[in-house]
Amino acid sequence: MSAFKKHLSIIFVAWLCGVDALTVPSPVNHNRSNGSSSTSLLATASQNYRRKNKGSKQTSPISVNTQEPWLADYSTSVRSQKKIQSVPSKQKGKNANPVQVAQAVLSTFLNIPPSECNAANVVCALTTSAKTLSRGKHANNKLSTTSDDLQTALMQTIDILNILVSDKRLTARQLCNAAWAIAKHVEYDESLFSRKNDKFIFVKDSSNRYSTYDLSQQQMSGDGTDKHIDDVLNLIALRMVEHLEQTRDRRYRIKTGKKAQPGELSMLLWAYAAAKPRDCPPGWEQPRRIEQLSETQTNSDNDIDVVTFVEDGQKFPHESKTMANDSQRKSITGRLFDAAAIAFCQGEGAAVIISEKENTLLKNCTWNELSNIAWSFATRGAYASKESEAVMTFIAKEATRRIRLTQSDGLSNKREILPRDCVQIAWALGMMESDNVSVGDAFVHLVDAINDYWIKCSDRPSQPLKGWKCADLVQMATALAHGRLDNQSVLSAVYKEALTRLRSRNGLSISEISILLWSQARMYLTKKFGAEYVEFPSAASQALLQRMGKSSTRMPPQEGANVAWSLTVLEQYDDDVINLIQKIFSTASSCEEGVIQLEHAHQLWQSYFLLSADCPEAVKYVPQEFTKYLEHKWNLEKSRCKKSSKKHQVISKTLDLMKVAHRNEYDEDVDVAIVLEENSAWTHTAQSDFDIKNGRKVAVEFDGPHHFTVMASTGEQLSSIERGIKINPRVLGHTVLKYRLLKLKGWTVVRIPYYEFDKIPQFASMEIQRYLQRALKTHDKIEFSGVDVSEYKAMPSSRTSRFD
Repeated sequence: MSAFKKHLSIIFVAWLCGVDALTVPSPVNHNRSNGSSSTSLLATASQNYRRKNKGSKQTSPISVNTQEPWLADYSTSVRSQKKIQSVPSKQKGKNANPVQVAQAVLSTFLNIPPSECNAANVVCALTTSAKTLSRGKHANNKLSTTSDDLQTALMQTIDILNILVSDKRLTARQLCNAAWAIAKHVEYDESLFSRKNDKFIFVKDSSNRYSTYDLSQQQMSGDGTDKHIDDVLNLIALRMVEHLEQTRDRRYRIKTGKKAQPGELSMLLWAYAAAKPRDCPPGWEQPRRIEQLSETQTNSDNDIDVVTFVEDGQKFPHESKTMANDSQRKSITGRLFDAAAIAFCQGEGAAVIISEKENTLLKNCTWNELSNIAWSFATRGAYASKESEAVMTFIAKEATRRIRLTQSDGLSNKREILPRDCVQIAWALGMMESDNVSVGDAFVHLVDAINDYWIKCSDRPSQPLKGWKCADLVQMATALAHGRLDNQSVLSAVYKEALTRLRSRNGLSISEISILLWSQARMYLTKKFGAEYVEFPSAASQALLQRMGKSSTRMPPQEGANVAWSLTVLEQYDDDVINLIQKIFSTASSCEEGVIQLEHAHQLWQSYFLLSADCPEAVKYVPQEFTKYLEHKWNLEKSRCKKSSKKHQVISKTLDLMKVAHRNEYDEDVDVAIVLEENSAWTHTAQSDFDIKNGRKVAVEFDGPHHFTVMASTGEQLSSIERGIKINPRVLGHTVLKYRLLKLKGWTVVRIPYYEFDKIPQFASMEIQRYLQRALKTHDKIEFSGVDVSEYKAMPSSRTSRFD
């Protein structure tokens, strides 16, 4: 009876103080570690928000609740859920914008007593507000507007979520939804997260010559939104890794228990790729670098070219930090992607495609889920492990199988496949190839299937891609350019359609046009391959000038550098092209921000240097100070510590053996530099003194696979190679540009393509000497033990070798 009176007095005091709800400790043992501290923190987080919003209506009946905070029963949770979900419809009549509606959703949740909510309500509040922002952004198609009040409410909700995730109160489905909601908020308001807001810090690279910004070394503010979001995302990833590891047996097969569904995992991976994208762009050796335009630097007298030789295909030490970190110390996000890859493939990798199992997660994925998974792995750069390579190969083969199956079913099912899904998978595979991670012939077969389905079997042979969106065209061109896939049927269809839309002034944006120009230049698509490649640069330049003139806006630095570089590679200079290049250099030289990305500076210098000789009209207005700055940064870049392949090392050692003086990785990144006297006929007379006047400079360039298109870009070519038919790949645009730069600087270029040199066994030193003798004219003849061995001679039939 005394206990009852005590509780009654507490209630009376609470009523006098105006407390909304009173939590009485429950005698039930919930068997949770640190439960008491967690619940008090959770209750405090919600109460703090209500204290900050005293002006809002908060009156509610006095209640005595013996339920712990955030552990409401089902019926109570449903009532709270309805309150949260009803907010958007109530706000419609008030003409509220998406930000105000999203804030109202989170405020409603935070004003509900913690004892009337559970984990489902926290996730519901986040997803409802995220959907509100996403719908509003797509509907208005304008720049996002932000609100400090919304950010405050979001951070307090995330704090509550963090504690609930730490206490393991969320199911796998709820974890996926929560991560998706946070990523959607970050996508809408990029100021929330440094990785999406370009809050870069300046650090020094190993040479201490220029400033760089590197996301992986960025320090997040403990008091800002960065730390809150990063902590909760890492914790969600850890919980999902634990869940995925617990739901599979030792053979990596999914157990017969509750498991995450394909759609949930697809949504989860998208969230981490969107919120935590890769640090290094595809194919780049290091993260982007940025510098003050006013900064002046000079080369040190101690600058010495140092060469590091690496195995073919080996990643350089400072390449993409995302991939390097994931492979060496396995970040929690990297572990999440690997665990998801195992779950999708059931541990059997690409071999699962040939089996008859129908219960694998990937086989049960929809087209949208397949494309989202592929996009996520590529955007995150999370394919540095055998698990991720396997899942990407599986996706390519599964997509190809579905296209072929639908094609064989006839026209009745043609609407089942959206171009966007297939093109996005192709784009992801192209990113992998750019990062030197191959999926074998799976990429080739997928593009072949796309070609057969949409182009060869089209009802509109003259315009087969009319139904594709502009984004689909651009993504397809980018996929082939990054993947170095020379499928002329697809490329021609893409550029013909893009040309049609440029002429009709329909759709293509400045960014999309610049990407198409870059892809054409990268693949070195000239008039040799079709009239559309002659017409596109001029039409694109005219369209860009019109768009820039109407909107009175400058072309962004990335697009400007890409366009200038691309037009220089393609060498098609008409009035529109010249006018556009002049505007690009004018914008770059008068940069209002006062900073420039060094990769852009390098592109602009290459363009300026070649145009000065080929089309002086295009660069006659470029300020001299700016050209000196570009040249200085280019020379500084070329004097850095070099990295080269083992094949280059073999060539260098062989030349040493042949007594040919040379230098490795000389100026302008010449692989092997040889200087001859003016009248020298053979390179074995090369001079060790590189400062001689009136000498002839010979640049020996070993061109590896990434200087060319892939050996076989179609299924037909693959079959030809299997039948022993020789196919030589085409050289790419950036390699052609390098040859032009070297020739303009007085070098004679001698190419050694990998598809010739690699056929020579590395142990056959004499055959390597013969090859270099023919390619470089090293000697009149090669002698061994007094015998002329310049040419291979077959062994007499009367003799037998040790192999007989």
